[in-house]
Amino acid sequence: MLTANVSGPVSGSCSSRFPTVGRKVTVLATLMSLTVLGACSTAGTSSSNPVNTSETLATATNSVELDDRPTDSITDLDVINRKKDKVTRTGEIYLMRGLANVFSRGIDQMTHQLRASGYDASNFSYTEWRAIAEDIVNRSRNDNVSYPVIIVGHSLGANESSKFANYVATRGVPVELVVAFDPVETGKVGPNIKKVVNYYLPKSQDNRILETSGFEGSLENINVTSNPEITHVNVDKNPAFQQAVISDISQMTKTIEPQRIRARRYTSSR
Repeated sequence: MLTANVSGPVSGSCSSRFPTVGRKVTVLATLMSLTVLGACSTAGTSSSNPVNTSETLATATNSVELDDRPTDSITDLDVINRKKDKVTRTGEIYLMRGLANVFSRGIDQMTHQLRASGYDASNFSYTEWRAIAEDIVNRSRNDNVSYPVIIVGHSLGANESSKFANYVATRGVPVELVVAFDPVETGKVGPNIKKVVNYYLPKSQDNRILETSGFEGSLENINVTSNPEITHVNVDKNPAFQQAVISDISQMTKTIEPQRIRARRYTSSR
């Protein structure tokens, strides 16, 4: 496990987009951080509760164009039903927003950039992942998953990124990459997960991601506090961090051959 610090200004960092954080903005960011921490104690565990997805999976039609959906209203069913006719790269990439769908616009930026480049990328609320994970597991039993599987999250979405990864990994679906942008609780990762990167600002509760028994991948917790312009609210928007994620995804995936694109018709398990 590697724990790193970002020393000095980050190349390509948010300094070009975000003004220096003044006292009022700092106070506001602190209040929002406390709000997130409070929500975590109630909402952050909701996705761990069992959900009934039989109706969701039974109605999957692969007919939803995610780009036509308002970003804040994308549901688990939309993701399960997503169209893949424009996908030209291997892999399935799942990106989760945080509290109230309003503080994670960097997640949306990366998703749109990935989709425009031919990736099968879906962005949604952190509350929606369980049914999506079950769909992945069910499709894997029919050899109907495009690998690698990649999971990204910000804030409460970062909390859930390790849970999402563990859920599918322990059910036979290998996870190539997990990226967390400043979770607000301790994360844990286990077997069948290859690479984990956590960009975090330390909090009163340990918000690093830790390995558990059986984890054999690479784990990097990157403390970003050395750059004072990086906050909980904008860490996912940092251009350098976004580019690092997209670069990893590019190296982990490959172009789908034209004949395979024509034949590619993933269907969600019923």
